[in-house]
Order: sequence, then structure tokens, then C-alpha cells
Amino acid sequence: MRAQRFTLSVMLIAGLTACGGMSSYVAPPANERLVPDITAEGTKFFVLQRDYLRPDPYAADATPARPRGRGGDELIMGERNIEQRLTLIMERTGYCREGFFELYREQTLTGFSVRGECRETASDADRARFSSGPIPL
Repeated sequence: MRAQRFTLSVMLIAGLTACGGMSSYVAPPANERLVPDITAEGTKFFVLQRDYLRPDPYAADATPARPRGRGGDELIMGERNIEQRLTLIMERTGYCREGFFELYREQTLTGFSVRGECRETASDADRARFSSGPIPL
């Protein structure tokens, strides 16, 4: 009987710990932009750039609650669901109409970026539409 209670207690604690650790992820607030890059041969590259909106921990006006040199516990690393977000951005902007593939990702404390390539070559309309620089999102 005592062993059953112990086992039940351990299972209950493990279950509560697992459920308590599952918080819904929200990407950190950021300035986000799509940077199109069309080569002379018509290859369409892009960079999705996210610059996180975080206070500078080294700023002179850092408060005791946020001491200089520390990021605090609120720092969230990594991006989730980036493929779905990229697909939505491509549909919304019309940049990669036939899909894309990812070339690489880069994560830093200040931002996140993904470089990719579209599956189609650029048309004259693409060159005219996407030659003005980064597209704020």
C-alpha cells in the first residue's frame, strides 16, 4: 500500500511538472523585414531578418532590476514555426510564388535571420517590384 502511494505520488508530481513546463511560446517582439536579392542571372535569394526589440543591458540607464551585463530570465532563444511564417510571408508578398528552400539560419542575442532561395527565377515584373530594397513586415 505504501509503495502504491509512493508510486502514485511520483507519477502525479511528474505529470504536474510536465504540464507546468508547457507554456505557449510567443516569439520575442522584433522589427521584421524581408530582404530580396535577385542576381543578374535571375536567381531569387532572400533574407528574413528579425531584430529583437530588447533594452540594451549595457546602457548607462540600466536599473538595479536589470543590472548592466545581464539579460535576465526573460531571454528566449530560438524561433519556432519559422517555415510556416516564411510560407505566409511569401504568400503575402508574392516573392517566392513556387516555394523556396532554406540555405541557413543564424541566431544571435539581438536577432534571427534565415537566408533562402526561391524555386523559380525572377521575371521582369519581379525585378521591377522587388528592386527597391527591404520589405518591412
